Amino acid sequence: MIEGPEIEKHRHKTGHSHVDLILGLLAVLMSIVSIFIAVHHGQTMEKLVEANSWPNISYTTGNELPGQPRTITLAIRNTGVGPARIDSFEVFYDDKPVRNFTELLQSCCDAASPNFSMSLVRNEVLPAREEIDFATFSAGPNKPQVWEALDKKRFGVRVRVCYCSVFEECWVKDSRVARPDPVKECAPSQAIEYGL
Repeated sequence: MIEGPEIEKHRHKTGHSHVDLILGLLAVLMSIVSIFIAVHHGQTMEKLVEANSWPNISYTTGNELPGQPRTITLAIRNTGVGPARIDSFEVFYDDKPVRNFTELLQSCCDAASPNFSMSLVRNEVLPAREEIDFATFSAGPNKPQVWEALDKKRFGVRVRVCYCSVFEECWVKDSRVARPDPVKECAPSQAIEYGL
């Protein structure tokens, strides 16, 4: 039996061991750079998604509604771009907490009135660009001096809201401070919360 000629396997080389080494290192370096770019891109996209769902709560007050003149409103508004889950809501007058609008009227104006409406805020989800009027007081059948007193003293009302985004990022917004403070979780500052 005749055996065929032995075929030698040749490794493909450039003929220069330094060039082979450099090409191999460049391939590894490009792989590392690609991984770095992918991770960085993922982090950037995560931040972009969070930014596109960021809520921002602010406190507003007014003394006239369209079609309802002489109506005082106390409201919170979500001026952000994402929904806000409100976990804690506190209202203060002269830095003293109040449980409801009746206590607020007694504190600020030494009065009580049956002609008001009050909305609960705690445990609500406030969509972006929406607001909740947590107190509305109409001058209609009320004593005019109560409305006048509240119209002047409503600027002494302070609101503290703790709210979270859909990503469980939470902030505390105090109406005396321009920016909300990030917190790990929501908790009221006092034992008394508005609406409880």
